Amino acid sequence: MTHRTRSSRASRVARIVAAALLAAGLTACGGSDDSAPESGAADTAEAVPDQAGGYGPAPAPGSTAEQEAESVTATLVDFAVELDEDSFSAGTHEFTVVNDGGSTHDLVVERDGETVAAVEAMDPGGSTTLTVALEPGEYVLYCSIANHRAMGMETTIRVT
Repeated sequence: MTHRTRSSRASRVARIVAAALLAAGLTACGGSDDSAPESGAADTAEAVPDQAGGYGPAPAPGSTAEQEAESVTATLVDFAVELDEDSFSAGTHEFTVVNDGGSTHDLVVERDGETVAAVEAMDPGGSTTLTVALEPGEYVLYCSIANHRAMGMETTIRVT
């Protein structure tokens, strides 16, 4: 009987430890998944290219880079990407992305065939912000949902 009690206690402790490790792992992952945000939910997406060309964190709140971020509105309609700016200088830009279309849309910022930044799919009426550092060059902003890009939902910008 003593053997069963120790075995049962050890088994219970092992389950508790396993549950704690699982919870810690999920917390460390931030609960993130690839699903789209709730309908019309406001969200903030931030991606800034790092020195190696990958993604790095956005500027820290209150930093010089954030204070100098240029604000741009990108309006997604069926089937176009409309920007309220037509000239872009190198630096940090904060895009307010608004879905004014009747379909679900997202926005991808691409340079030389590589994704620089993106926002998740938004239902009609949704909006989000995207902070991205743009280096000199040519970028394409487009919707990657279904065949929206092929239907003309893209625009090219030149950053000087």
